[in-house]
Amino acid sequence: MIPRSIAPAPVFASIKGLVRATDCLFARAYLGLFHERSGLLVFLFHALFRDEREIALNQVDPLQRTTVSQFRKFVEYYLNNDYGFICPDDLMNGLRPDGKYAMITFDDGYYNNTLALPVLQRYQIPAVFFISTDHVREDKCFWWDVLYRERLAQGATPAQIYREVLSLKSQTTEWIEAELKVRFGADAFQPRGDIDRPFTPAELCEFALLPHVHLGNHTANHAILTNYPPDEIRSQILRAQEALTAMAGVRPNTIAYPNGAQSGQIERICGELGLKVGFTVRSAKNALPIARHSSAFLRLGRFALYGEIPIEAQCRMYRSDLLLYGLLRNGYRRMAHGRAYVSMSDDVRRAP
Repeated sequence: MIPRSIAPAPVFASIKGLVRATDCLFARAYLGLFHERSGLLVFLFHALFRDEREIALNQVDPLQRTTVSQFRKFVEYYLNNDYGFICPDDLMNGLRPDGKYAMITFDDGYYNNTLALPVLQRYQIPAVFFISTDHVREDKCFWWDVLYRERLAQGATPAQIYREVLSLKSQTTEWIEAELKVRFGADAFQPRGDIDRPFTPAELCEFALLPHVHLGNHTANHAILTNYPPDEIRSQILRAQEALTAMAGVRPNTIAYPNGAQSGQIERICGELGLKVGFTVRSAKNALPIARHSSAFLRLGRFALYGEIPIEAQCRMYRSDLLLYGLLRNGYRRMAHGRAYVSMSDDVRRAP
């Protein structure tokens, strides 16, 4: 049975909205009065939609509800405010301590991420795509999308589904998929079309050849690594490395921890397997300079943009050097996800 969630989602949503509004007002005032500090802003995206009509099809959990138009506005905002878009190799080679940088990341390996290509090509900027390789090799949907569309069809509300998703995140991917197959049937994991499917191996190989595309490790099976013992953590990461080498001729030096769940032990395993840069979902600007080859490279923060909130206001907010929302979100994730975030929060306190 699916465990019950402890997360008070409606209460958090109300508080979140209030804090976001406060941060937006504060950011406008802050940037008008003070010189913006240097830093690296990393941005997290998942699925990308052509427009609101695709979102309304309910084939996937819309998550951030990001359309191509909103993605383009995000890019243009930071370019217009003198940010340089970089790739992980730029970071490893060293950034100017007085610079303003942005990095674009997409998690999971949705085929719809190809919709970002015209924007990347137009502005000649890179992006990193973190691939869950079993989904590509097996042509299977992501479990949260299966849960979302099947429970919607049963009459569940988005708030109910959100709580169920949170409760499942304390389990391994294998346990979750088995549970959902019992509930909805194995066919529920068959993609419905280009909106919900991952890349095919051939598509991923072709995609990786493009000059603005960089691939990264997102584990073999989108494993929330803090739910696994050390030998399975190593296996999940190594299998993804080997699969990306076989499918796309790329052996990444970057990883995005699924659900942001990481620990000192996971960082050590990543380092042993040749991974040098790691991304969490901690909402924070990454201060410069970052000492080369330091452990800080394996716990970089990322911001998420949401389509239902004006993009420019969010972009401005994330330039601010003090964010109440980041503190709220990181605290809430520790509360809501329990064990999966205990190690991460300990590491965050040590991060510079």
